[in-house]
Amino acid sequence: MPFPELFAIGVPILVILMFAAAIIHAGFPARKPAPAKPLLRPAVIIVCLIHLLFAGIIYRYLILDGWLTNPYYHWTDPDDINLVLAISEPLCVLAVIALVATRKPFFYKLLLDLLIIQFLFAAGFITLIIWFTLTWQPRLF
Repeated sequence: MPFPELFAIGVPILVILMFAAAIIHAGFPARKPAPAKPLLRPAVIIVCLIHLLFAGIIYRYLILDGWLTNPYYHWTDPDDINLVLAISEPLCVLAVIALVATRKPFFYKLLLDLLIIQFLFAAGFITLIIWFTLTWQPRLF
């Protein structure tokens, strides 16, 4: 199997496994009992704002350049990470809404795990951009 097709299959599976691990980890009981309705502390508000900021940035990118507007993308493209982002960001926003509505510790732990996953996405994009800028050589016909 060529590398682009392996990459196209492997990345969504890896992201699905990361999200499954985040949900499983968030379901583990806490070391110390949490209050029934935790207050929206500054740390919780900052995590929620970071998630909403990431979702806004990624959806702006997807609307301007990505899967949401480009008719030439197909399911077998190696650039299917855009599709993964288009699916994962609404899940993060739904977790933010659920945390604000119910204030359960499960959703806060889930948001912390999803934040780690989003930082991994961002690190991957930054690495790709740096690698491209360091290795790109213009072709002179």
